[in-house]
Amino acid sequence: MTDRQSARETTLAGKGVRRRSNLLTLAAAVCLLSATGSGCSSGTSVTSCEKLATLSLPDTTMTSAHLVDPGGFVPPNGRAGDSTTAPFAALAAFCRVTATIKVADSRVRTEVWLPASGWNGDFQPAGSSFWGGSIPYARMAALLRTGVATAGTNLGIEGATGPSFVLNNPEKLANLGNRPYHAVVANAKAIAAAHYGRPATLSVIDECGGGGARDALAAVQRWPGDFDAVAATSFTNYGTHHGLAQMWLFQATHNDEASFIPASKYPMIHEAALSACDAKDGVKDGVIEDPPRCAFDPGTLRCRGADAADCLTAPQVAAVRKIYQAPSHARTKQALYGPMVPGSELSWEPMTLSPRPYPYSESFYKYLVFKDPNWDFKTHPANFDTDVDRADAAENLVINAIDANIGPFLDRGGKLLLMGGWNDDLGPGNNVTYYESVIAALGAERVKNSVRLFMIPGMHHCLNLDYPSTYTVKLDVVAALSHWKQAERAPDQLIVTTARQNQPDRRRLVCAYPRVSFYAGQGSVDDPSSFVCRAPS
Repeated sequence: MTDRQSARETTLAGKGVRRRSNLLTLAAAVCLLSATGSGCSSGTSVTSCEKLATLSLPDTTMTSAHLVDPGGFVPPNGRAGDSTTAPFAALAAFCRVTATIKVADSRVRTEVWLPASGWNGDFQPAGSSFWGGSIPYARMAALLRTGVATAGTNLGIEGATGPSFVLNNPEKLANLGNRPYHAVVANAKAIAAAHYGRPATLSVIDECGGGGARDALAAVQRWPGDFDAVAATSFTNYGTHHGLAQMWLFQATHNDEASFIPASKYPMIHEAALSACDAKDGVKDGVIEDPPRCAFDPGTLRCRGADAADCLTAPQVAAVRKIYQAPSHARTKQALYGPMVPGSELSWEPMTLSPRPYPYSESFYKYLVFKDPNWDFKTHPANFDTDVDRADAAENLVINAIDANIGPFLDRGGKLLLMGGWNDDLGPGNNVTYYESVIAALGAERVKNSVRLFMIPGMHHCLNLDYPSTYTVKLDVVAALSHWKQAERAPDQLIVTTARQNQPDRRRLVCAYPRVSFYAGQGSVDDPSSFVCRAPS
């Protein structure tokens, strides 16, 4: 047992008594279901990997269970020694369990991976892809390396790479409401408890963007008992409006030929935004600390004569202003998604430069808005009136996870850490919108120790990933969640490390939203203690 695990169990032995009791009940149930029939009252018996294949679980067919040798995992359709095995070459030995769960009319494939040794006591599943379709082996491998028991699933939508399946299998759309994921989590916990002879000490999920962060928030909203702590970063929880917002950005620079802004002008716009707002936190460091309150006007870059490399034409100014504007319903004027913000200009490219809309948006319009694979953005340009109503058709709403009433999750001691990067390539304000909806629904007093939002200045989309347009932001999220659970006090600030090629790493103070980090006036700007958290001004 690691020091971290021991400290966590000691802390949870107090206020976590009710949760531990529930988990022990689960462990006892697993023992009764085990093929050996041996008692587990001591909490120390362990079911061998191979015998997990005979475990009896509700609506579940166990298909295999075997020990994988170190570096021996080969994903389906891969071959030993080829590029597909590279992410798995350094894996230690683990028990691989495969199963199929019957959920409504779907057969949901799942795998559970259990460390053969060195289990740290935690359970942490991998998030699914947005449309299901495949088991996320690479993510499971990354999690297994940290010592957790993990699981993954295809959500019962075999082979899907987009939403085209809804044309012939419309009932599969309901799987994105996360009932299959919930079933996978329940089974994986039971399998882990049977194998190790005790339940997981901490059940946690930490995912970014796409399907993974949606899985995290859907669990908080619909299955409040699934996890003890949840982290969702740059979450795509408003799937129907996500596609609309991507189309909004595409149309901003493709309304007509004159609206298009060449990539060569993006750095100029970015530098102008920095010039307007970078130093407002007391330090000029290439990052806007409080982008929503940056009053940068792209009209200051308007060409005084003919178009040139160092200015924007009038239609280009209008395009930039539309990018900074929150997408809205053309008739009701209701905001549909969070806006882009000054400072994010170098991240616009995927949405605004391509000759076609972003793939998610285009497929969303084809298969969920119009249910027509022949829909084409050129012959039927998107609008933000009737298209919005079509997008929000009742059957499509399952891809959303926007319920602000997360009281049941909080009541059982759950902790929710929300994060986003202000330099994301799509409406980072969406993170703020959901957080504020939770505050409005439950009240600040009720959530003050259970929910936090951190908007990270200069960050693109996900933590611990490299992006060409901005720096990498490093943070051990699960450690932060674990500390939160132990201390029973929500963090008001985080210390992140930012890294960029050919530049020294820098440690930065990030404040819980809506507070902002300001330079205190003395000390190194690379030392977080030189900064303080203040209310925005």
